[in-house]
Order: sequence, then structure tokens, then C-alpha cells
Amino acid sequence: MTVSMVFITLFLTAAGILQVWLQRIIPNPQPFMAVQDQLAMFYWMRWLAGVVFFAGLAVYLYSFFAKDKPEAIEAGEAHPSVT
Repeated sequence: MTVSMVFITLFLTAAGILQVWLQRIIPNPQPFMAVQDQLAMFYWMRWLAGVVFFAGLAVYLYSFFAKDKPEAIEAGEAHPSVT
């Protein structure tokens, strides 16, 4: 999940830098929608990172409900973790 959040941030940062470059810095600025068409790749990568984040979130939430049941230990029997 954390890695996905980092990638979402990086993709949006790259898209923002490129948008400013294409709309304001170059000598012949492009219109808004033309720039958005060129930024589509960053938005799709952000969407993919969001899907990975959601999968990680689902696994994390599942881990709260899918716990192993503790084993019953007979009296006088040593637990395997205690040696």
C-alpha cells in the first residue's frame, strides 16, 4: 500500500510538471485539452497504482478477520514455541 501511495504521488507530480511545461513555459503553449490528452499515460499509471493500493487495502482488512484459531493445549503438554 505504501509503495502504491508513493507511485500515485510521483505520477501526479510528473503530470503536473509536464502540464505546466506544456501550457506555460514553452514558446507556443498548448490548449488545456490538448495537454490533457498528452498526460493520459500518467493518469492511467495513477489508476493502476490505485488498483494495487486497493488490493493491498483489501488484504490488510482481510487479515483482521481471517485469524487462525488457537490450538487447545492439553494439561502437562509443552507448547511448541516454548522450549
